[in-house]
Amino acid sequence: MNLDVSHPDSLAEYDFEMAGSHGLYSLSWPQLNITARVDRIKESTDHEVKGEVQLTSTRPTSAGHLRAGRLNITSPSARNTFGKSLAARDAGVDWDKVLEQLCMAVLREWRQGSPVVQLDGQVDVKAQAKWLIEPLIQLNNPTLIYGPGSTGKSWFGQYLATLADEGMRHGDLSVEPSSVLYLDWETDQIELGTRITLLRRGLGLEGASHIWYKAMTQGLSNDIEAIRSVCVEKGITLVIVDSLGSACMGEPESAEVVLRTFTSLRTLGISSLLIDHTNKENNMNGQHAQNLFGSVYKYNAARMVFQTVKDQAPEEDKLVFGLFHKKANNNRMMRPMGFEFSFSDEAVSVLRRDVRDTPLEEHMRVIDRIQNVLKNKPGGLSVTDIAEALEKTESHIRKELSEGKQRGRFVVLEGGKYANRAWEEEEAWKL
Repeated sequence: MNLDVSHPDSLAEYDFEMAGSHGLYSLSWPQLNITARVDRIKESTDHEVKGEVQLTSTRPTSAGHLRAGRLNITSPSARNTFGKSLAARDAGVDWDKVLEQLCMAVLREWRQGSPVVQLDGQVDVKAQAKWLIEPLIQLNNPTLIYGPGSTGKSWFGQYLATLADEGMRHGDLSVEPSSVLYLDWETDQIELGTRITLLRRGLGLEGASHIWYKAMTQGLSNDIEAIRSVCVEKGITLVIVDSLGSACMGEPESAEVVLRTFTSLRTLGISSLLIDHTNKENNMNGQHAQNLFGSVYKYNAARMVFQTVKDQAPEEDKLVFGLFHKKANNNRMMRPMGFEFSFSDEAVSVLRRDVRDTPLEEHMRVIDRIQNVLKNKPGGLSVTDIAEALEKTESHIRKELSEGKQRGRFVVLEGGKYANRAWEEEEAWKL
C-alpha cells in the first residue's frame, strides 16, 4: 500500500516515500539514497511504541548497512541516541530530521489503523468475486477443517495447495490461481516436499511447483511480522496453517490465545485454510463424539467450518475422506463432500466421491440418510422399512419424515409410504 505522507514545512527539504501496513513499513528518501524498514512494532500499556528499525544506504560515503536496532519510536531521547550512531557512519545527513520523519510517519500509520470508509449499499453483488477455491475457501477469509488425527486433513490441505498453485480445476472444485504459503508445525520440508511431488504426479502435472514453505516453531502471532514480510515479498494469496492448535501456542481453551491468533491472521488480508484437531467427549449414548478442540472462538472466528471423517481399512492403500459442513457465512450449507486418496510409491491420486455411496454415509444427518434410502424407490417405503434400514426407532423416523415433508423433500404416497424428490434437484441442503 503506497501512502502519500504530508510533512510539516520544517521537514519539507527531505521528501520521502512510505509504503506498508499493519506494522510492516518501508520508507525511502530518494534525494539521500537512504531506505528504512520498520517492523515488529509493539505498543505497551503506557502507550510507548517500539519497533525494529533497519537503515541502508546507496550513498558513496556510506553504502550498505547503516544501523539496525530496536527503537522507542515515541521517545525523543531514544531517537537522539540512534541518530548519533548514524552520524558516526555518515555525517552528511541530518539524521535528527530523518528519524523525526520516520518516527512520526510510522507512529501515525500504526495508530491510525485501517481507514474509515463509507458503506453506500451500492455494491454490484453479482460482480463481486467470492471464492478462491469454490465451495471451500472464500476470498480473504479463513476456512477451518477439523477432525481426529490421521484422517487425511494434511493430505487434503496439500491437495488444495497444489490445485491453487496451478489454478487447476479438479474434483468439482473451481480454483483461482494463487501463490501459496504453507506454515508447518507438524512435519518437515522433506515430508511436505515428497507429498507435493506425489500429488503432482497423481494429477498429471509436470515441471516444478511454486508453493512456499515455512517450518514453524513459534506461535503465529509471535511470528506474524516475518510471515507478513514473506506474504508481501512473494505475493501470497493463500496461507495454509497446519495445525491451528500449534499455531495458537497456548492454552487451547483460552479465548485470548485464539483471538490473538485470528487477529494476527486477519492482518495478512488474504485467504487461509486452517487445519485443526478434535477432542473426545461422551455423547448421550456413551459413545465418543468428536468435537473441535479448544475455545469456541475457533468456530466463531472462522467463516467456513468443515468436520473431517475418514474410512480406511487396515493395510489398505485407499482412504475415503469426507468433509461435513458445520458452519457457513454468506452462503448456504452444503452437502457432504467425499474424496478418495489412492496411494502408491510413485504417485497419489485423488478422486471426488459421492458420500452417499461410501461407508461415510452413516455420518450424514438422518434426514439425508432417509433421502438416500428412498433413492431409486419410486414406489416409496414404509416408516417401518426405513427405520429398519437405518437402525433407528420408528418415532425418530416419523419426526424426520414430518420435517422433510414440510420442507418439500418427501411426499406421502398411497398406503402411507414415503418417497422423495430427486437428489439432483437439490443444489444445497438447508438447515
